Amino acid sequence: MTNDFRERIRNYQNSGDRLVIDEILYGTTFDFMNDPTRQHQIEGNALKVRIDLPRHEYYISYRIRVLRDFALQEYIGVPRGAEYEDFCYYITALKYEYGIDFGAEVIKHNEELEFYRLTAALFEKIDSKRDEILENVYDHHFSGFYRGYHNFRDKITSQESAAVVATEQVDKNIVQALERALSYVDTTKSEREIVRYVNSAFSTKFGELELERKGMKRIYRVNGQDKTVKLFVKKHFPANLYGAILPGIKERHLDELSKQQVEFIQQAHDIILADRKVQDLTNYSCRANGAALIKRDYLAEKLEKSPESVRKMLSRIKKRVTN
Repeated sequence: MTNDFRERIRNYQNSGDRLVIDEILYGTTFDFMNDPTRQHQIEGNALKVRIDLPRHEYYISYRIRVLRDFALQEYIGVPRGAEYEDFCYYITALKYEYGIDFGAEVIKHNEELEFYRLTAALFEKIDSKRDEILENVYDHHFSGFYRGYHNFRDKITSQESAAVVATEQVDKNIVQALERALSYVDTTKSEREIVRYVNSAFSTKFGELELERKGMKRIYRVNGQDKTVKLFVKKHFPANLYGAILPGIKERHLDELSKQQVEFIQQAHDIILADRKVQDLTNYSCRANGAALIKRDYLAEKLEKSPESVRKMLSRIKKRVTN
């Protein structure tokens, strides 16, 4: 097993063999939380989690699973509060007092009511039984039930739609971060050191990609004491989209440019406008205040020009506007 682990990583580094990646991603499907070897231990003032796994790959899987679950937590949470409890009360009442069962998943219960997982499928089932509810349910239950229905239906449907998109993006970020970590790990190290490095490198890269997914960006700037500081900013399209081409440029500056330069700026502006409509900031860096700046290589690709010609054009435009 020991040599196999190292060999699989070397095969990926040398020939792109993805077997080690497949093994690690397969391990993320395990139910680590209920693993019988998982236990908490106190080391000094820190609470540590210990777990015994049969393969080195699965210690990397464990780290990935923890970070993935945390990243998606906001999309799979169960509603809480009085309104949620009231809605569960009415679902329980319809189930046991009227015999109208929606087949909702019970996630916990007490002596008085059951608590249900609210899903889009549940609300579709409620819709299918609307006539039965209208005919049989008394007013005091009917009004409360549909108050909860209208309160949660759109929220849950939107949450599930967002979860589909987020899950796809998070899983893509996991693969990208894992590929990077495995590409740089030194396979002459011990298995423990390899796992430690991969977990650390993965966590760092995955964190950066998750910030990007949420529209945040980690940037480094030199402060007044000539020290490099790390900042987290919310990347966004500026109100003045010309500023996403060159900082400081505005529409009035077009009068100072040549015909060719104006055409270039307007084409770039149209590209940025299209990206803003779908809030796609993938191909943008940003300033210290988070204002987006289009990446030169991306702009060159969209304009079907060489990156060098785009950089020269922007340099000439900058000199003309600032002089």
